[in-house]
Amino acid sequence: MVNIKRDLLLVLKGGMIGIANIIPGVSGGTIAVVLGIYENLIEAISNFLTNREKRCAYILFLAKVAIGAIVVLFLSAQLMKYLLENYYIYTNLAFVGLIAGSIPSIYKSNQDMKLNAASLFAFIAGAAIIFIFEFAFPHVEKQEGYRVTFELTTHSALMLCVAGFFSGGSMIVPGISGSFVMLLMGQYYIVTSALADRHLMTLVVTGIGVVLGIIVFAKLINYCLKHHSKETFYFILGLVIASLFSIYPGLPESTIGLLIAVSITILFFGISYIIGEHSSSRHL
Repeated sequence: MVNIKRDLLLVLKGGMIGIANIIPGVSGGTIAVVLGIYENLIEAISNFLTNREKRCAYILFLAKVAIGAIVVLFLSAQLMKYLLENYYIYTNLAFVGLIAGSIPSIYKSNQDMKLNAASLFAFIAGAAIIFIFEFAFPHVEKQEGYRVTFELTTHSALMLCVAGFFSGGSMIVPGISGSFVMLLMGQYYIVTSALADRHLMTLVVTGIGVVLGIIVFAKLINYCLKHHSKETFYFILGLVIASLFSIYPGLPESTIGLLIAVSITILFFGISYIIGEHSSSRHL
């Protein structure tokens, strides 16, 4: 019974990562950190091909997360479009609350978080990446959707695969949105239209690039976590804290709207904080 609950919770966490990955400006990696499964996710992706002893455990772990992410990704595409079009501020403030509530648990993820020059540099570098994206491409993640006429050719397939590679890598880097990178490369609306209309070939081509990007970037992050743990967590903190600035949508002007917005932010902050403090999924 305990295992069933734990498995269902892991599938639900995968679903939340799937939701995040469809929203430009919201990082799936950040949500994985919020939910307490980031380190396990990176370890499993990096080692499931090479570690024979834990291969089955890694594959099962990844399968549960992937099932939740893929199912919710398809199911939530229309819902998230509706929420962002009609409740943009409230939806983004919910994610602001989730991200802010995760900061204490990220700080506690490593036993030695005493600030020094190297960790300060790592924090600044992480924050700088987000601000560079934000100021170099102002408001690009807030563009309105539109219908896309698309034909899959050799050239377009290659572009989708390349965009998928960098988007996939970005999906597991806290603070950087994979769909935001897809948007920057001009492929976001093509992919979201393919999701909504179930264009399988377009999704397969994009998926190949995404999987390759996730594996390559995961190995890099896994190395950093094992050999430069404190600096990596400070880098992640920089990404996560700066991402609050990137997705902050402002506040409603009406008094009632403001009260609702503040309540939503506090509610999701509390949910995230509790999950971070009591998560039982930090170790496989």
